[in-house]
Amino acid sequence: MLWIQLCLMPHPASAFTLDITDRSYPNGGAGIQAALDTLADSLESSFNTSIASSANQESFLEAVGNANAGSSRSFLAPGVQTSSDKILLGLGGSMALALGSSSTVSNGISVPANQLPPIGVGAKTGVTVMIPAKNIKISWPVDASKLSIGGSFYSMDLSSWIGKGISLQSMQASLGFGYQMYSPKDWTPLIRFNGFRISSGLTYSTFDATYRTPFNLTQTGGGVDMVWNSNVDIGVTSTVVSLTNQVTTGVRLLWVLNVFTGLGVDLNFGSSKLTGGSTGPVVGTQGATTVFTGTATVDGASNGTAPNLIQLRYLAGLALPLGPFELFAQGQVSTASVYGLNFGMNLQF
Repeated sequence: MLWIQLCLMPHPASAFTLDITDRSYPNGGAGIQAALDTLADSLESSFNTSIASSANQESFLEAVGNANAGSSRSFLAPGVQTSSDKILLGLGGSMALALGSSSTVSNGISVPANQLPPIGVGAKTGVTVMIPAKNIKISWPVDASKLSIGGSFYSMDLSSWIGKGISLQSMQASLGFGYQMYSPKDWTPLIRFNGFRISSGLTYSTFDATYRTPFNLTQTGGGVDMVWNSNVDIGVTSTVVSLTNQVTTGVRLLWVLNVFTGLGVDLNFGSSKLTGGSTGPVVGTQGATTVFTGTATVDGASNGTAPNLIQLRYLAGLALPLGPFELFAQGQVSTASVYGLNFGMNLQF
């Protein structure tokens, strides 16, 4: 049942609504109540066709899901294990930025007024453990000396760093393997071919954040200005299950520097949605006289929006061996405009 729900997520509906309640009409406002109610209703419509629109939600939530998936590419980094016959303990981090369908690198990243931003971000840090398959006493259908099995747990809480009541928490758990198709081979005394390596893994990744966007809406009519100025706090949650696959190759230069590159294909299942809301005062004035007051309440929850199902990925990076330790950094870019960075330090023994 869970698998079916993850694979068949619908596009979001315009579930968020702005309701102006507790309406009162002081200082003669009762005499023009119908006109004031019309202006208040127009404010509601302005909100419900902006942040609450399906198109705006879909672009934002798709980007959140893609960034959540993109930042989970951790233990699969080629720098994580250069040998299949050693136990590896790795510490590292990963970051990703994803652009929604309404934003591209060429036109920059802009956030229209009273809208959700068409971008998603993800960040995680944690630990990786890889064990040679030959240490696991079972019968393998492949050469156990070339196979390593491992997993990782990554998490991050940026809430205290962001401030202003905005939170960002993320977590991932991964299981996977790496297989050395072709062993390293010296080409010259200064250059060694590091072979080809296949990696595959299954990752469960979550993202939970609060996003704040300011709303400044005004409706004018009949000499009355009705204004709602409020920060709208909206919860963003994302759960993604990814099946990631990649093949990498590279060379070692001057005995001390590994340069690698590779291609990957990722299958992503899951959903991201918006929850919660906020309240704020609405005031209508005629000249300098207040003729309307009310309470603006934002509430609701969107349906789930899935990340891009298939992402093709290109990666490249550097690894610097320092005895049993190795420092590595990897950049990667995926289809659907997802940009990621992996970095860390490993100990092999």
